[in-house]
Amino acid sequence: MVGAEANGGVAPGLITTADGTPPKVAIVGGTSASAMVASVLCGRFGCSPVTVPTGEAVLKLLRKNARVDLVLIDLSVSDMDGIVAVQLIRAMGARGALPVVALVSDRTEVTDNRARAAGFSAVVVKPYSPRELFGAMEHALARAAQRALEA
Repeated sequence: MVGAEANGGVAPGLITTADGTPPKVAIVGGTSASAMVASVLCGRFGCSPVTVPTGEAVLKLLRKNARVDLVLIDLSVSDMDGIVAVQLIRAMGARGALPVVALVSDRTEVTDNRARAAGFSAVVVKPYSPRELFGAMEHALARAAQRALEA
């Protein structure tokens, strides 16, 4: 890993996938400003961000079998309930098993049974620090890699 000084002092290093490559991160929903912040931070973390505005757009991207290593979804996605969007991703079988990190305005958005059943890899409450986002993404990718090794 690269030191924090090479990454603007925001995080302990760069995020990589299990094979050492920069992860491709689909950033879904939220306001254009919050999507831009997430995209810039993902870039600083060494990721390749792809911004998609809606839940349907990320589903379409995944259906095309585009390489996506992690989904960062703002639950205030405009075209559908964010939890439904994640449930639809999970329903895609092996393709839907990728890590999904939820961005929420309030932790209570993900405390009901429906949210727990959606299977988020991590939850980050807005406003968040770069370190919080980095940690959630890094942990989610590490857990996914561990599950793949155990399969």
